[in-house]
Amino acid sequence: MSLFGAMISGVSGLNAQSQNLGVISDNIANLNTVGYKSTVGRFSTLVTQAATNTNYTPGGVQFHPTAMISKQGLLQATSSTTAAAISGDGFFVVRDTSNPGDDSELFFTRAGDFKPDDDGYLKNTAGYYVQGWATDRNGNLLDQTGAVTSSNSSAAGDLQILDINSILTAAASTTRIEFGATLNLEETALTGTPTTSSTAGIDASTTDLTTLAGITAGDSFDITVGTGAPQTITIAAGETLNSLAAKITALTGVTATVDTTSTNHTLSISSTDPEETLTLANNNNTPLTGLGFGTLTTTAAFTPGAGNIASGAITANNSLPVTVYDSLGAAHKLNLQVVKLGQNKWGYELTGSTAAGQLDATTHPNGLVASGTMTFNGDGGLKTFTDENGISRVDQPVTGITWSNGAEPSSITLDAGTIGKTDGIKQFAAGTDANGNLIEYTTDFINQDGAQAGTMVNYGFTEDGFLQIQFANGVKRPVYKLAVATFEAPDSLENHTGNVYRQTRESGDYLLREPGTNGAGKVVASALESSNVDLAEEFTNMIITQRAYSANTKTITTTDDMLDELIRVKR
Repeated sequence: MSLFGAMISGVSGLNAQSQNLGVISDNIANLNTVGYKSTVGRFSTLVTQAATNTNYTPGGVQFHPTAMISKQGLLQATSSTTAAAISGDGFFVVRDTSNPGDDSELFFTRAGDFKPDDDGYLKNTAGYYVQGWATDRNGNLLDQTGAVTSSNSSAAGDLQILDINSILTAAASTTRIEFGATLNLEETALTGTPTTSSTAGIDASTTDLTTLAGITAGDSFDITVGTGAPQTITIAAGETLNSLAAKITALTGVTATVDTTSTNHTLSISSTDPEETLTLANNNNTPLTGLGFGTLTTTAAFTPGAGNIASGAITANNSLPVTVYDSLGAAHKLNLQVVKLGQNKWGYELTGSTAAGQLDATTHPNGLVASGTMTFNGDGGLKTFTDENGISRVDQPVTGITWSNGAEPSSITLDAGTIGKTDGIKQFAAGTDANGNLIEYTTDFINQDGAQAGTMVNYGFTEDGFLQIQFANGVKRPVYKLAVATFEAPDSLENHTGNVYRQTRESGDYLLREPGTNGAGKVVASALESSNVDLAEEFTNMIITQRAYSANTKTITTTDDMLDELIRVKR
């Protein structure tokens, strides 16, 4: 009978409006709940029998609570450094325990009011612990074995509970040294290793060399620089040491000097290029023997990698000292020593001490760490900066720097400035200071990024989603990075106590993303996402729901009156 159907339809209306009021009351109750997502009531018809032209059977109404999970809430700043909000899509990945097992359930939330518990693990107000990837000092993600990895859409096993006590003390080993200095253009260039005559009784100006034993006019000898072609010197009648020196100096790549400081004057011959060897050989007869040249082949004065400065064989023109730190925070003094090799060309060696606790003497003989050459353009800017093998050292670290104190080997990049610019090491003529004093070399800056051991003094999230720890030595190190989970249909997630959600078949599988990548929202540090409840809208819906409920009661009372009239018919 349609009267009973009308009454039942009214009852379904009362039930639907009662549930809608429950939704409204829940929304209002969670108005100040961080990250709360409101629910709205939707209604649909309930048809028990299709209507015809002559008959209608009332059915009622069905209630459908719809979660507004994907609706963004307002972000509010907070003073907490461990609070975080997501601007955009995605959820924080949380667990209900600080020591989850392989079978522990994953939950998802927008409530980022995290604070450390007694053990240093970050959890929100509801007691859920947030997860992310562990990182190395450079911010690279690490898997559960500690190897560098990338975010994987489903590798939840790589996630860890964020623990601010994971690093209480840290040292920063030096990874980069930046040099800014001016080298003296007018510095005297180093020449090759000399070979010197030893025959006694020679006066450089008056002694006729052809009067010496073993030397006659027309005798000759060859001089070869490196792998070049031999150049011949012929001794003329009346040749003196001074005239012979002039002949030799006129050759390509060779210089000769006469030493008159002692009773016996001597002749020294060397290559003008300190990186080249010099070879002397008798050509016609034995004039070299007569002059007393015992060494006929010399070594290069400077060879990258040979440690000529470190061994003391040659003296550097200038030194740039810097203190670096190893992985244990121990300090070590290194020196970038430079020597002029020729026009616009300098050699360098990075050296240090091999005393106890310093450089390992086996790996670094005489304390040599690295060496090479640098050249400059005509405007004073850096042209090339190469290593021992002539390969560019720009952004190429010196590896395998070992210490004898048990620290890990260091890898340090030497930054001499930008190629083609004067923002690092450069070359100019000597200048004067404000008082007119000659300044041959200047040091503009020497910077390095290491630090001695320091204890934790602060921690917090960054805008990139890193949990960063600051230490007393000024070092800031990322130790974790928040994971953001995204879903194809986030509004289909299942609500769970504690303002968290569970994955469902309708929501699709979660995808783990780094904040701000591949559709995941960005992390906003020191902020919280407010509830997305609109109080004015809720009050309006409450009034509408109240009126709808009252109207449904009228349907029931009216139907009751009609049934009462029907019963009176029998009387």
